[in-house]
Amino acid sequence: MLSQLPPVIDQQSKNWLIQPEQQTGGRPLVVFFWSISCTMCKEKMPSFLHFAKEESTFFDMLFVHVPRSAADLAVHEIKEYMQQSDVPVYLDHKHQMKNTFRVQKLPSIALIDRNGRLRHIQAGGNFTTMLTKQLDGLKYS
Repeated sequence: MLSQLPPVIDQQSKNWLIQPEQQTGGRPLVVFFWSISCTMCKEKMPSFLHFAKEESTFFDMLFVHVPRSAADLAVHEIKEYMQQSDVPVYLDHKHQMKNTFRVQKLPSIALIDRNGRLRHIQAGGNFTTMLTKQLDGLKYS
């Protein structure tokens, strides 16, 4: 499980589409909030998956699926969409993560330091200058 997440997050196996391979922690966590019905999320997904692959030595990664409607609860569709990746995918069907991190829009990116403190959150899913600076700061801290 992900030790960087607050204890209020239910990390039981039923909430994971793809579980982390091992107990993680000790590294910053980058969280990508998305939804299967979100066009912009799907546009940003390839660049975020590339980032996850390239930066996996510095960061733990987590993809959080946030349903926007009842149709988004179809786990088989989410699984089919994410089948080519091996990143952890959390199913936030009760909006625990979304509410805990006060996510207003999808896609969004949250940066959590190695001690579990939220360092940055940004809507839109773009790798902006501000996000890049925050990532660099966490990478070398």
